[in-house]
Amino acid sequence: MRSSLQVTSAAEVSRSGGAPGTPSACITPPPAQTPRTLTLRGGFAVLDQQQRRLHDHTRAQGFADLGGYLLARVQQQASPAQLASELDTTTTVVRRLLDTAGVTPSPRQVTAARRRRSSTDQHLAARAAELGFASLQDCLTDRAMTQRWPSTSIAGELGVHPSTVRDRLDWHGLPRQRATRRPYRAIQRQTACWAAKRQARLAGLGFADLDGYLRARRVEQGWSVRRMLTELQVRSAWLKDQMKLLGIP
Repeated sequence: MRSSLQVTSAAEVSRSGGAPGTPSACITPPPAQTPRTLTLRGGFAVLDQQQRRLHDHTRAQGFADLGGYLLARVQQQASPAQLASELDTTTTVVRRLLDTAGVTPSPRQVTAARRRRSSTDQHLAARAAELGFASLQDCLTDRAMTQRWPSTSIAGELGVHPSTVRDRLDWHGLPRQRATRRPYRAIQRQTACWAAKRQARLAGLGFADLDGYLRARRVEQGWSVRRMLTELQVRSAWLKDQMKLLGIP
């Protein structure tokens, strides 16, 4: 009698090594699967879609990283709304980014005040250029020290409030000049000059005095005050005062 060999295929052999149907195949559990691991070398950061978009906008603004961008823009007094617009995101995200970076923006009132000051400085610089000066400091130096103008006169020329001029004079270390009261004789000479001009105007219109003019133009011809002002070339307040003194409505 020939001895026969039992052959089993690889599919019929259990993971424990015993052939199917043997006690060892049922008793011995299969070994646990080894967890798969992925080892990354050469340090880099994995960014999600939002972070990648923020970094793209940061580089578009000319900054190498988001932290440097936030610090620089806050120092330039940019508001969270401006940052959100530049980064194409919301103010909520911007405030979270600022908190994470440890950057504290200036209070809203301080930012608004600095923005107004910057706008005023631009206006003053443009006005100084119109007057032929290279800078506002050159303009203030000429008016305050060379011409010795008071702050009110400089403010009138620059189109700002006198307090603004005084603030800029202090900033540039320039002295303030006070308006001096005009001598009484100078005021008298000026008043006499104006009176002579008005009398010459009346004479040129064929009237000996203002009373005759008003009775002819206002009472008889019914002219308006504006029309008489145009003809006489005088101030409205002065003419109305004279009409009240002469009893002419």
